[in-house]
Amino acid sequence: MKNTCKWIGLLSIAVTFILPLAFFVEQITLAAMKQGLLISTLVWFGTSVFWIGSKVPEQPKGDPIL
Repeated sequence: MKNTCKWIGLLSIAVTFILPLAFFVEQITLAAMKQGLLISTLVWFGTSVFWIGSKVPEQPKGDPIL
């Protein structure tokens, strides 16, 4: 699941960069670009929760103060 979410998230970031370029060369309309950017941003935030994060610190052996 982690790997799948990572690839979907990275693909959505790529779409975020591609859509303005497609608008610039007049391949899509402004409304289509805005809708695509909204969807790809939501997909990014939805998938990044599952694979971006801090690792749980290991429990120290012995006295935790030292």
